[in-house]
Amino acid sequence: MNDSDIHKIYNWLFLTTKNPKLIMLQFKINHNIIYAKDKLKNVNLISNDVCHLCEREKHTVKHMMLKCTYVTLFWNDFFACWAQITNEKIHLPDSVLLYGPVNLSKHNQVLSLALLVAKYFIYTCNLAEDPLLFSLFKSQFRENILTERYIAMKNKTARLFNDKWHCFIIKDFVSAI
Repeated sequence: MNDSDIHKIYNWLFLTTKNPKLIMLQFKINHNIIYAKDKLKNVNLISNDVCHLCEREKHTVKHMMLKCTYVTLFWNDFFACWAQITNEKIHLPDSVLLYGPVNLSKHNQVLSLALLVAKYFIYTCNLAEDPLLFSLFKSQFRENILTERYIAMKNKTARLFNDKWHCFIIKDFVSAI
């Protein structure tokens, strides 16, 4: 990875969101400072480093975000939902899913935000040892869009909001302003 790639990955995050929780999670992923169960076991804070979802594999960041069978099903639902809303079938390599940036879609900023929210959802479900319910993720993503909508109304940038979220507005995922 060269300096230009590192710069792009760093800037991508701040161009995508202002949400500090999403920014901090991605920062921790990028710097390998998320304490999944494997690291917690290494420092003797827990005795079991097995994933709570699949109950088979060691719980690492890569397993938690990409490789667990339940997470794979979640990502399949994510991409199916994305295709249904945008009429755009996409496949992203693991490196883009984990680190970003996303720039192979006409909806790249929206997709980037959706991926950040999805990773945060996966992370918080893992922290609480809750199941990954895609319907719950969709509700959280919708809440993020509504927050963007509120900000657009306050900043008098409704046209930009409507242009950015056009596909989601058409599919009644959220209403126009």
